[in-house]
Amino acid sequence: MTTTDRFEYDPMDPETLADPFSAHTGLRQQCPVHYYEGFGENGFYTLSRHEDVVDLFKNLDRWSGTFGQGPIYYQEGGLRSDPPEHTTYRRLVTRAMPARQVPAMEGVVRDIANGLIDSFVRKGEVDLIAEFAMPLPVIIISKLLGVPEERGAEFKAWSDEFMAGQNAADPEVQGRARAKIDGYFIEELRRRRALVEAAGEGTEVVGTVLPDDILTAVMLAEHDGRPFTDEELLPLLLLVLVGGNETTTSLIGSMVARLLDLDLWDRVVGDESVWDVAIEETLRYDPPVLGLFRTARGPQRVHGVDIPADAKVQGLFASANRDPEVWDDPQAFRLDRDLVELRAKQTSFGIGITLCPGAALARRETLIALELLGRRLPNLRRAGADRRVASFMMWGRQTLPVAWDTEPG
Repeated sequence: MTTTDRFEYDPMDPETLADPFSAHTGLRQQCPVHYYEGFGENGFYTLSRHEDVVDLFKNLDRWSGTFGQGPIYYQEGGLRSDPPEHTTYRRLVTRAMPARQVPAMEGVVRDIANGLIDSFVRKGEVDLIAEFAMPLPVIIISKLLGVPEERGAEFKAWSDEFMAGQNAADPEVQGRARAKIDGYFIEELRRRRALVEAAGEGTEVVGTVLPDDILTAVMLAEHDGRPFTDEELLPLLLLVLVGGNETTTSLIGSMVARLLDLDLWDRVVGDESVWDVAIEETLRYDPPVLGLFRTARGPQRVHGVDIPADAKVQGLFASANRDPEVWDDPQAFRLDRDLVELRAKQTSFGIGITLCPGAALARRETLIALELLGRRLPNLRRAGADRRVASFMMWGRQTLPVAWDTEPG
């Protein structure tokens, strides 16, 4: 049984891409389980209500992550797998990038952000995505992974290519991008292992022979009494790289655009007490990821709709974040929402085992961006139309022209 006869929904349609949230309202009200035929060989189902989206990512007995978080059947492994494999890698990345390290990184993030603003502050006008919101997380995640800063733009291009392949249902495009990323890390892991071997047994290598970064941490980690192999580490490194830049760029861009459009920018930057709420409300209202996928473990039935075994099913975070069964006045961007409730109910950083391990870092980067842009770019304002990210899975600005007042002389 399908439900397209009850509500027409095409996630690839230009009108839907421009305003997916209006379509999500129709899905929730008229068609909470939708089947879309126009993607690949098998199409996919879409769940739009908050309770169903939460179940999709929490109920591991019904829904599997083994075949990837996108619409393509792609067995990536690592964090994009089911327990117990997922649990092993979750522990690994949590040890490599613990949340407690985020406050210690504040100075680094602040220096990078200030340096980016220094490069354009005298111009008075800039594309904020290209010159700030994109390079900031790319430089930071590259530093955490030990990637040379001069190769940051290259890694960003590979990351974008990987996402484009997933969006276009083209495993070959995705595979080519992954091969480039994997190739770099294979060579770097080989180089670092050679340094460890040359240093000799018993030598303290972290911070001396090897840099103290995520790559070193995962390379030296062990599981069942042995080191992880390249094949086991590469999916994890790919996820850290892609997840560590795409979502933060979109979060910063959406926050600035939304506050400017609603004439809230000056109020927010002048009141530190609402900064965290502004970030969480941006995540709720403009989630960087519209929705991710799971695969049905067997035949499932949701709201009277039969979903066959092995079907791909998308859970729409963006729709769950505006479900009136969960949120008061869900279509309004509000700064008076309760911060604890926002963090507990918004789904933008994932649900259950899919919760993003870099969420704390993304929030800190965005907070620092808000502070510095507000302080250093007076009378910040729009300077032209923006262009959205071209993806039915992602949401954000690809461009964001802004202007500000420069000091005389």
